[in-house]
Amino acid sequence: MKIQITGNINEYYVQTLCMLFFPGVKFSKTESVESDGLAADVVIQKYHDGSEATVTLYTEKGSAAHTHHELAKDGTKVSPEQIACGKAFFEAGKKLTGITPSWGILTGVRPAKLAISGLMAGKSKKEVRDFLTSEYLVTPKKASLVTEIASVENELLSKANRSACSLYISIPFCPSRCSYCSFVSFTSAKLLGLLDSYLVRLCKDINQTIDCIRDLGLDIATVYIGGGTPTTLDEKQLEILLDTITSRIDPKTLQEFTVEAGRPDTITKEKLDIIKNHGVTRVSINTQTLNNDVLELVGRKHTAADFYRAFEMARHAEIPIINTDLIAGLPGEGFGSFSETIDALIKLRPENLTFHTLCIKNAADFARKKSNINTWHTFNETSKCVDYSQLSAKNAGYIPYYIYRQKNTIDNLENVGFALPGTEGLYNIYMMEEIHSIFAVGAGAVSKMVSRDGNMIDRVFEYKYPYEYLSEANDIRNEEKIKKITEFYRNIW
Repeated sequence: MKIQITGNINEYYVQTLCMLFFPGVKFSKTESVESDGLAADVVIQKYHDGSEATVTLYTEKGSAAHTHHELAKDGTKVSPEQIACGKAFFEAGKKLTGITPSWGILTGVRPAKLAISGLMAGKSKKEVRDFLTSEYLVTPKKASLVTEIASVENELLSKANRSACSLYISIPFCPSRCSYCSFVSFTSAKLLGLLDSYLVRLCKDINQTIDCIRDLGLDIATVYIGGGTPTTLDEKQLEILLDTITSRIDPKTLQEFTVEAGRPDTITKEKLDIIKNHGVTRVSINTQTLNNDVLELVGRKHTAADFYRAFEMARHAEIPIINTDLIAGLPGEGFGSFSETIDALIKLRPENLTFHTLCIKNAADFARKKSNINTWHTFNETSKCVDYSQLSAKNAGYIPYYIYRQKNTIDNLENVGFALPGTEGLYNIYMMEEIHSIFAVGAGAVSKMVSRDGNMIDRVFEYKYPYEYLSEANDIRNEEKIKKITEFYRNIW
């Protein structure tokens, strides 16, 4: 898709608006993109009382245009140019495609941030909802959802220790690769053979990172071991990893300890006993769907029966909180199958349920095979699945507690975590709302340093691939990481 901009507006923001109506579209300044027949012409003009945007969208079948004048407002961080552009884009896109985005012109990963800031400024829930619907054109249903989540998060964040931090540990290995997965995870026998060496290096870095955290005077509030699939580790490897962590962490400051046991085919009774005995308070046992045909189609090497077996073992292990992930919009699964999975899982009563909408990124096998995810379902079908999951969870006594959105998600829909009251996943909230620093260790991990007031954020990236992470160059890189983190805290605290 070609974009032509005249005036002062961020090009990336314009791209995100394009993707509301043309999901998965690619952008380029070269002539070759004309072959897709898509183009956007954006003209921004600034006036004494605000800004005006004219947006014209083109497809091979026609074009549509809209002009919007936005008055400047006091007390808002968003420029009138941006709002004018968004609203002009919204109306032009509706005319051309017939699509009305349920999230309006609200873009970005963290839709709850805006609602939280409104609540913290003293606005009522109704005022926040009305602001989202009028200013950002969010539908009343989505505005109510994100305001409810913001209210839950706001209460939990008000009790958070801003002098604390979280520790994320990356295990980027899986027994097999799901076709929709875009994470850096490794499945071949050769790469899985790196696990012993990877674990040695990882434990060394965990100790160095915890030393840094202690030197900075921070408490560790949550630990999250993610992947990949951490339970790809065998029992001995898992015990070594958990011994390393628990020997260095003060249990009095630890609010939550999560291990993703996301693939039922990697779970054994022995692993769950090790997890429980090391004080882990939360595990994720994920099935994504209970339809065996769909599981096979998307490359999950387990069955619904495997999931039930793993879930029952976790219950017998008496791990306090179990989370289960589901994905709406998987190929081959319609509303009937998806709703049956929802009903069955709610009967199991996991403490947490996380409902994702399928998102295909460039690194996923589906994307490389040029699969068009937007032809798998109609808008109404995927939206109906998402609505059913959320309504069913609420009716069963779960509350929505965190939300995020991604590019290239079917119909620009959302991912929402639900919890039985009092079991909310704190790491998810701290990470998503950037309430405190996340110290990350392992290949592909990203440390995020957050100032006490939340106004300054910086990131440090680990090597992406395990063989890079195991290289001698990583010794120097890790020293630089610790130095950068230390300097950040010295400058802001």
